[in-house]
Amino acid sequence: MADDTILVVDDEIDLVRGLERTIAMEFDCRVLTAENGRQALDIIATNSVDVVLADVLMPEMDGLTLLTHIKQQDPAVTVVIMTAYGTIEKAVEAIKKGAYDLIQKPLDEERLFHLLRKGLERNRLVRENARLTEEIGRKKTLGSMVGRSRTMRAVFEKIQMLAQSDATVFIRGETGTGKELAARAIHNLSRRGRRQLVTVNCPALPETILESELFGYRKGAFTHAADHHTGMFDQANGSTIFLDEIGDLGLTVQTKLLRVLQDKEIRPLGADRSHRVDARILAATNQDLEEKIRQGLFREDLFYRLNVATLVMPSLDRIREDIPLLADHFLDLVAREQEKPPKILAPEVLNYLMERKWPGNTRQLENLIRGWYAVVPEDRITTHHLTAETGPAGCPAEAMDLDRPYQFLKEQAIEAFTREYLTRLLGRTGGNVSAAAQLSGMKRQSLQKIVKRYDIDVRRLRS
Repeated sequence: MADDTILVVDDEIDLVRGLERTIAMEFDCRVLTAENGRQALDIIATNSVDVVLADVLMPEMDGLTLLTHIKQQDPAVTVVIMTAYGTIEKAVEAIKKGAYDLIQKPLDEERLFHLLRKGLERNRLVRENARLTEEIGRKKTLGSMVGRSRTMRAVFEKIQMLAQSDATVFIRGETGTGKELAARAIHNLSRRGRRQLVTVNCPALPETILESELFGYRKGAFTHAADHHTGMFDQANGSTIFLDEIGDLGLTVQTKLLRVLQDKEIRPLGADRSHRVDARILAATNQDLEEKIRQGLFREDLFYRLNVATLVMPSLDRIREDIPLLADHFLDLVAREQEKPPKILAPEVLNYLMERKWPGNTRQLENLIRGWYAVVPEDRITTHHLTAETGPAGCPAEAMDLDRPYQFLKEQAIEAFTREYLTRLLGRTGGNVSAAAQLSGMKRQSLQKIVKRYDIDVRRLRS
């Protein structure tokens, strides 16, 4: 392959020139040369080298010492040692130090070509395995984040960079853009990743309860405080705490959070003194905090304390080229979750997904596909399964099985409607069950029962 590179290292200049010509005639590759070990190491430092053919006896740095330095610099490089002294001891020492093989001078051309060919093959396999291992590792640490667009690649690079520090990170973006996924990825990739991420959905609790949940309380701190309670910041000690939708925090909790950011200390309710806590803070919002600051609803000093490093999650409209990849990801995800055969999208449906508007972003796309799995019996989703409201058809005429009893089809349609209603409702409230209950006119407990009955994953509907 033309991208392959072989480096020949020997202090015999005539031999080096002869090998350069011979190898170039036999292999479609780049051939580099060096007259000593130090020159070879400089070349490897600035070039992608696949195979090194090096003499064992050279002034200043012999071939075995060069071999050791090469393996330290780039373990993937394949090294073949040349020697005029083909003793078993030299061969054993070379192999122990990581040489691929040994060839004796004067060189047998056929054996040389065989070794170089095998060396190049080995190098391709080693580098491909390393690439796949890195890709698998990236997928594991980035969780369900998917994308190949330039915008998403930049997001992934920034996540990996942010994970290398303990800086507070402010994640901004519209509802449904994957802010919580980004927070989990930053945590998983960080040195704190072996410990559990503590997630706080700020709008889910009234301010008085949220304060005690965040900072904890001591027995007797208030009525019904029968025992000590460990707060979420203490639970996140040595780990990371993610404050989702921080724009909904009340001013009292904002003040206490500011103290945590400034002093790295918390004071549980009812406690006599503060104590230090080592928790990295990640925060997210879909709100315009600058406007809330102008309205006196958000502390400016807290905003600047949070805004040490910012990650902006793009809307789905900005990464339309990733829609086919995301659609495939969600199709596979739902199939595995529900233990059903995977469905495929007809080309015209994929075109429809590419062209339509996505006010709910990636979460809206996921919910749409989940809806299709609930109501489409076929393994292929076509335009017949789209409604006028650009959602899954509850029971389209083309998909209706008239051999089934009326009662069955009716229950199927009700189930499809309920699932779609719940996913849209909870999607609109960012997974906040209390807010969803208020919008729906139901009691919170009643809504929770329905959510549980239909096995709706509320966590996936959060930003």
